[in-house]
Amino acid sequence: MIFNTKGNLQYMMTRTLLILLFLSLSMPILAHGDLSMRIAEKTVAISEDPNNSVLYFERGLLYQQHMEFDSALEDYLKSQSLGNSNKELYYQIAEVHYITEAYQEALQSIAAYLHLDSKDLSAKKLHAQILFQLQSYKKSLEGYRYVIHHMKDIRPEDVLEYCNIILAENNKNYKGALEAIQYGLDQLGPHTISLQLKKLDYLKESGHTEKALEQYNYFILEYNRNEFWYYKKAKYLAEINRPHEAFISLKLATVAIEQLDTKFKNMSPIIELKEQIKSLESAINNQKS
Repeated sequence: MIFNTKGNLQYMMTRTLLILLFLSLSMPILAHGDLSMRIAEKTVAISEDPNNSVLYFERGLLYQQHMEFDSALEDYLKSQSLGNSNKELYYQIAEVHYITEAYQEALQSIAAYLHLDSKDLSAKKLHAQILFQLQSYKKSLEGYRYVIHHMKDIRPEDVLEYCNIILAENNKNYKGALEAIQYGLDQLGPHTISLQLKKLDYLKESGHTEKALEQYNYFILEYNRNEFWYYKKAKYLAEINRPHEAFISLKLATVAIEQLDTKFKNMSPIIELKEQIKSLESAINNQKS
């Protein structure tokens, strides 16, 4: 019994020393506290069981979290060479290749994953993203469309990425992009600011002047601090050669500024905005004369 206790103690001391040695050697790279310790512990475990494919996979995940992608990929491939054929391994290899812009290799790995699980939305999304980077826009659009319409936890950035693919496949398809924006607003709610802003951009870029002006009005009515939106609307009106309406919008911006508390009026963004209003008013007057 005494022998076993001493043996266990010696084992623990040796293991601890190995971990500390790994940390001391790796500290310039691995400076993220708990994550560094977990990598060190996994490294010691691998030294004790060097043919364990699961340990390599688990350390690869830790390296990937630490953004040590070369080390992560090395561990994933080692895990694979030791017999790991789980679909999760294919996904992680594909993800690392995607992050490091090795898109052909990423495509091969995600295809292997989808061969095992063709319904997984995360994998189908990554597949579409890889195809987009390979400029296979039509296939990318088909895949991402499926993902968007089957996701339960859709995010604004997913909708915006979908719109980018739509316009990459056809740079004149603002109708499709606007429909995608509307779908996102229906799913996420009308107050999703990033989608409302992108809707404004698409309306302007596609020449839908009146709808773009309605979108400016949406922002003016939606937010209490609307002086900036009055100015932005005026600037757009001047750009589309509607100086009289632009002048009115500038006056409304000035009124909105006058209604602010003194502490806000003295802030640099408001002082700068007042100068921009004066400059645009001057340009409009010169245009009239």
